[in-house]
Amino acid sequence: MLGVLVNAICAFILALSGFYIIKKITKSNEKIDKRKIIILMINAFSIAIIRTAEYNSISSLISFVINTLTYKVLFHESIEKAAIATGLLSLIVVSADVIFSVTQLILVPLAKTYSDYVTYFISNMIIVILSLIIISIKPIESRMNKFFITLSKKDLKINVIFILFIMIIISFFVYNVIINYQFNSKFLSDIIVIGSAISIGIIFISNKETYDKLSDEYDVLLSSVQNLEEWIENEQFIRHEYKNQLAVLYELSGEKDVKNKIQEIIDENLNINSEVITNLTNLPKGGLKGLIYYKTIVAKNNKINITINTSINTKGILNKLNKNQITTLSKLIGVYLDNAIDAAKKSRKKIILLEIYELKNRVNIVISNTFNKSSLVENRYDKGITTKGEGHGQGLYFARKILNKNNWIEEKQEIIDNYYIETITIKNTSKK
Repeated sequence: MLGVLVNAICAFILALSGFYIIKKITKSNEKIDKRKIIILMINAFSIAIIRTAEYNSISSLISFVINTLTYKVLFHESIEKAAIATGLLSLIVVSADVIFSVTQLILVPLAKTYSDYVTYFISNMIIVILSLIIISIKPIESRMNKFFITLSKKDLKINVIFILFIMIIISFFVYNVIINYQFNSKFLSDIIVIGSAISIGIIFISNKETYDKLSDEYDVLLSSVQNLEEWIENEQFIRHEYKNQLAVLYELSGEKDVKNKIQEIIDENLNINSEVITNLTNLPKGGLKGLIYYKTIVAKNNKINITINTSINTKGILNKLNKNQITTLSKLIGVYLDNAIDAAKKSRKKIILLEIYELKNRVNIVISNTFNKSSLVENRYDKGITTKGEGHGQGLYFARKILNKNNWIEEKQEIIDNYYIETITIKNTSKK
């Protein structure tokens, strides 16, 4: 009975501190009250009974489930978000436990930590204090909040499965540490595995955070350029009508100077980007057309000679892609055009060629650009690798992530006649 009571007290204090930590992680405005205290007490006694009966890796996972359900009720979150918040809480507590265990076994050996109730209570209180200290460090608190937001936005079920997978590994090796609890090679190997599992979790979340940030930026861009698509079509119609009216005025005017000026307007002002607009006509709506037009403007502003040629069937593969596929393809083309523009503007000739043509069972999108050979980076697809300076080097890493998630798109690069050539191939998905 004493064991259950001590376990319950420790579990309650840990649950109470967990409430405070999750409040910081989620930036919640929830406050503690009598109802929440009762729920935390029920949580504590449930976990105490499980751990007193038989403490093992399975009981740790059951405790994780109980905590998830508890924090779901306390913070009024979905079960997925509660699991993610509990997972991040567990990473903090396990980190504190590892710090305490290593320090204690090296400096202050307490052989009876998990058998003597007094030392067990003291050990748990130290871990609670360490956990609160960790979350009180502003950079860590900020990072944990960003991790929670990242994991809660997209792919919730996949993220929860990943969190559970990490927790299973950690629970198993924490249990090994507890039953072994002496400073030897096994202890060190178990601690290394636990540390590695925590690191893998942090790396996974960090990479997802980077990917989602870039994806969101392109979502905003694509949303904006869809308005540009409508403007292109309206502008094309208005220019055509205006041009017809000027042609009528040209015929009616008898003044040579007036006729010359009208002809100049028709030939020059109204033909700006008209070839580009015509070439984009058969591209599907949804952001792709507007994105290419926008990147054309960016290229011309950088004094780059950009040429676009398309040969697309309005009922072909490209126009059969669904909205999500168009968005995915647009993001990919956006990355490669950005890199082509950046490379071309640093080169001597400053040329970009964009070709989009449809073959029997596939569409090829070929981006060719002049470049400075000294700026070519071998491992450019790795995260953060760039010649542009700090804060860049994410684009091609983002593109690689997109390609890995979409097997209906293939990509290759080659260098021919001093042109860097990026080829995106869209396979005929309708055949599947």
